[in-house]
Amino acid sequence: MARNSKDMTILERRFVPCGEMIIEEGEIGNNAYLVQSGEVEVFSKANDREIILGKMGPGQIFGEMSLVFDGPRSASVRATEHCNLIVVTRAILTEKIARSDITVRAIVNMLTKRIIEGNNALLNKNDTTDDLQDVVLNLYSNVLETLPARERRIFRSDVLPELNNFLDALSRFKKDHEKDADNSEDAFTL
Repeated sequence: MARNSKDMTILERRFVPCGEMIIEEGEIGNNAYLVQSGEVEVFSKANDREIILGKMGPGQIFGEMSLVFDGPRSASVRATEHCNLIVVTRAILTEKIARSDITVRAIVNMLTKRIIEGNNALLNKNDTTDDLQDVVLNLYSNVLETLPARERRIFRSDVLPELNNFLDALSRFKKDHEKDADNSEDAFTL
């Protein structure tokens, strides 16, 4: 089957030697990288310590959030082996999505919208116990939706009771904290 020239997009490739930084946490990015060969590690720094978040090898992509968001990178990535990477830019992704099947476009657009809304919701939270409850319930629902049907029942029976215990403890904390706040306000009003 002959392919037309639109399907023959030549993607930029980049060789990265072992030990070289590819992405720096906090920088603004506008591309992602597909690992063609080699291995990278994703890490973040906290209190002058590196926390390894994961390792990625051939066929895996990193930096993909920059294809959707304009914000700073949330982690750093360095090569732990010599790597050949394929650079994926927003323009390339947009072009590929535009050429894809209408169903694929709809799914990608919906997933992108959900990611943006979810991140915006988390970024706009006030860090209250209600916000924590919302995030926990949303995460539980999202994980449940992604599981194969045969695993959902097991997930519910194993996780839901523990989740309910956590939410009950959170509710008790909130109720006790509100009482303490009311009492301390009364102590200062004469």
